[in-house]
Amino acid sequence: MRMRQIEAFRAVMMSGGVTAASAMLNISQPSVSRLIADLEYAVGFPLFERRGGRVHPTAQAETLFEAVQRSFTGLDLLTQAARRIRAHPVGTVRIACLSAIATAVLPPVMARFRERYGEVKVTVEALGQRAIEDRVFLGQADLGIGVASAPREGIRVTPLIRADYVCALPPGHRLAGKASLQVGDLAGESFIGPMHEADALWNGIDSALAAHGVMVERLLECQQSLPIYAYVEAGLGLAIVEPFSARLFRRLGVEIRPVRPAIGFDFTLLEPDIGPTPPPVSWLADVVRQEAASCLAGS
Repeated sequence: MRMRQIEAFRAVMMSGGVTAASAMLNISQPSVSRLIADLEYAVGFPLFERRGGRVHPTAQAETLFEAVQRSFTGLDLLTQAARRIRAHPVGTVRIACLSAIATAVLPPVMARFRERYGEVKVTVEALGQRAIEDRVFLGQADLGIGVASAPREGIRVTPLIRADYVCALPPGHRLAGKASLQVGDLAGESFIGPMHEADALWNGIDSALAAHGVMVERLLECQQSLPIYAYVEAGLGLAIVEPFSARLFRRLGVEIRPVRPAIGFDFTLLEPDIGPTPPPVSWLADVVRQEAASCLAGS
């Protein structure tokens, strides 16, 4: 069994055909077919069935492919590291985070970073959760800030903070007289967001409403919290939203109330799982934790 045979097998499995595999490997189709035939002889069982001009993997091929993928993980991570080094300008730290974090948590962090690392450029992208993970995985971000999600190969995750979501009410809303709100208090209200097809960040909100049998009138949906806060301020309805932005919109007259039982989410820091964390990124992570806690304390 030779490495080139394994590469051909993996390419066919990933691309779905010999033609596409030959393009991936930059070799001819007959060469791919020959490598597959040699591998089948080496392993002692058929890997593909040929039907209607197409190849279909056998059950044995599926099992072998799982083992091949595990063996290629280290090589893929090395490729990722090379992309990170190639794309990373000297003296630059790249952050990918949720828009609420970029707006409410990072400004004081950036001020402190400038004082300590005045010569280092910082880029900040405000993205959704999936895009944050993709940036970190591809080595296009040195630090990601998002919500807890399923583990992903190539991404190192550390806890940031757990945040209890709040209810944002339009100025003068009838529920503003309560110090805190029960989920049941929201029954019948015009509710802004979340979108059902949005990130898993929103699942806990829908689950809490359903668990208490609360029906809300959902006439406006949005995926991100900042526009939701703005729609609340405009009097279009109420919403259950992340608490980081609360103090910003309280200045505009939005009423903020805690919700009981609490609806909490774990926020996390993400880094490419390659080597030690660079000192500026490590410093940033520590200060983001401090400022996130301070932001929640003042919300």
